[in-house]
Amino acid sequence: MEIIKELELTKFMQRDKVEKVPSKMFSDERLKEFWSYYDFLRHTTMNLNGKEAKHSIIYSTYYWYTKYKKRYFEIYGYDAGIEQEGICLLEELENELEDGVDWSIIQGIEENLVF
Repeated sequence: MEIIKELELTKFMQRDKVEKVPSKMFSDERLKEFWSYYDFLRHTTMNLNGKEAKHSIIYSTYYWYTKYKKRYFEIYGYDAGIEQEGICLLEELENELEDGVDWSIIQGIEENLVF
C-alpha cells in the first residue's frame, strides 16, 4: 500500500477538471492544497482496481486529512470539530476496509507524516 503523492493527485485533479478550494475558504496556500487533496480523495473513487488500490485511496485520504488538520492547527489553533472529523474518518475507514484498519499505518501517518 502506498500513499498517493501530491504530484499524482494534482494530475488526477487536472484530469478530472477538479478545482482546488476557493481562496476565500483558506488564505494559506498549503492548507488549501491539503484540503483539496483530502476532499478530492474523499469524493472520488478513481476507478478502484482491486483491494490494493482501495487501500491506497483510503489510507491516502486519511494521510491528506491529517496533513490538513496539522496545518490548520498550526495556523488557527486547535479546533474540536476538525479533531472530531478525523475520528469520524477513522470510523469510516474501519467500515470500508474488509480486513480492518492497519493501526501501524495510522500511527505512522499521525507520528511522522512521511510516506
